[in-house]
Amino acid sequence: MTTRRRVRRAVPALLAALALSLGVAQATGASAHPQAEGKPLPAPRTVHLSTPKLINPKGHAQPKVRKDQGPLPTVSRAKLAELKAAAAKHGPKRRPNMTGGNSARMLKQPSQGSFEGLSQPCCLRPPDTTGAVGKSQYVETVNGAGFGVYSKSDGSLLKNVSFASFFGYSAQTIFDPRVLYDKRWNRWVISAEAFQESSTVQKVFYAVSTGSDATGSFYIYTFDPPENPGDFYDFPQLGLDQDAVIVTANIFNSSDVYVRSRAFGMPKADLYNGVATNFPYFSLGTPGTVAPPVVEDNNASDFLVAAAPADSKLSLFKATGLGRSSAAIVQLPDVPVAAYTVPPNGRQPGTASLLDSSDSRFAQNSTQIGNQLLNIHTIDNGGLPTPTWRQINTDLSSVTAGGVVVESGTSDDFNASVAGSPVGGTASNPIGRMFFTWTSTDVTTGSAHQVRVKSGGRLATDPPNVTGGNTHSTASTFYDPTSDAVERWGDYSAVTINPSSTSTCAVGNRAYVVNERQISTTSWGSRIGKLGFCS
Repeated sequence: MTTRRRVRRAVPALLAALALSLGVAQATGASAHPQAEGKPLPAPRTVHLSTPKLINPKGHAQPKVRKDQGPLPTVSRAKLAELKAAAAKHGPKRRPNMTGGNSARMLKQPSQGSFEGLSQPCCLRPPDTTGAVGKSQYVETVNGAGFGVYSKSDGSLLKNVSFASFFGYSAQTIFDPRVLYDKRWNRWVISAEAFQESSTVQKVFYAVSTGSDATGSFYIYTFDPPENPGDFYDFPQLGLDQDAVIVTANIFNSSDVYVRSRAFGMPKADLYNGVATNFPYFSLGTPGTVAPPVVEDNNASDFLVAAAPADSKLSLFKATGLGRSSAAIVQLPDVPVAAYTVPPNGRQPGTASLLDSSDSRFAQNSTQIGNQLLNIHTIDNGGLPTPTWRQINTDLSSVTAGGVVVESGTSDDFNASVAGSPVGGTASNPIGRMFFTWTSTDVTTGSAHQVRVKSGGRLATDPPNVTGGNTHSTASTFYDPTSDAVERWGDYSAVTINPSSTSTCAVGNRAYVVNERQISTTSWGSRIGKLGFCS
């Protein structure tokens, strides 16, 4: 659940002119030379991370539950309402026919292709579902239910611990959980934060496993964000490079006005060895929600990207030396894209109640390979919410490829994530595989369905648009737990690349996905699935 309201999607562009609408045409005409960087961004404060506690967590301590919070937007509530109203004003249209693009035909699911994840404890929503795959386990984190450890071999739940028990804290509700698996060092990294205890106290938590077994021991760290009294730290995201755990977050003042974005890198050498540490705490200005990367190679630079709720550009930042005393971040030239705006909310058969499609933000970390950066956000396309992936050349600050991820020409699609793999990549395009998950509904007569958990993928040589996809779960009724006209849905989902191989699937060819599913009219659950370009 991310605190109060957030920002997301956008792009009124016809799929028939998709390359132009995604700004790809602008990329082709880009300079052959890197563009000038901006001045270094300030890091006026330092974060001091606590001496960690070493624990082997168990149990389900009950925290104080706050159930009335939605995500905070990086524009005013009035402006977001105006953008949402504009997105819904002309009503949905059928998307133009799309040729090719259905690479789901290549994504085979073995017999254990999908299994049930964690579900809703009393009264808490949305789930903020995320997860990551390791060598032999899958770890999922959700609001309220905490984190669950699953066996990859049969999908059985090995351990489930509430966040109150895990972090040893129950003064306020813990929310916005994230998890990543560091395949370099075989460690699990879990993060979350709590609501404010006072104008000067808000706890942020990090946990690092002592090995590859997520049922074992963890180092638990905490800090209070060094912000002005009353400021609120929200929607933190996790990334990784060879030296650091990368974090970004939005900061709001006591009036819920977005005032800055933060970024920092925590040194793995300290975190993974149970050592108290400190690091510079950068201010990135107000570009909107900033997504950190998971860096799949040894690039010395990390690239961070942000999409404002409505714009004709993306903001791009380059960080160097994160996790070290020499850390620095500079803003690069903006990445031009066709004008986009927030998506309309998702429709459901049998009810006028909508599902919140959020705003146009990149809600999950990017994949960074070489000079290419991959991420996805949901925008307005033909009056329909439409996940739109973008591959950015970080040398040129330009979009080099892009497409949409939808079930059909009439479906409402949102809450998407993407991850890329270097398998099949080339020197000019090092991202050879893409894997996606998203939420889909459809109200069209003859093809109507309730909420579905979807997944799909593409090779670098496939057409850009991914259509159809695998279905891991379909709800039997609409979701309408409150009297709200727009119901809170998941603020994010997750896709991660399997770090181990099988006899039929080499490393980099399979991914695991997790997304919110619906159990009943009033309850959410989650579904974990796997898919791959496997023999």
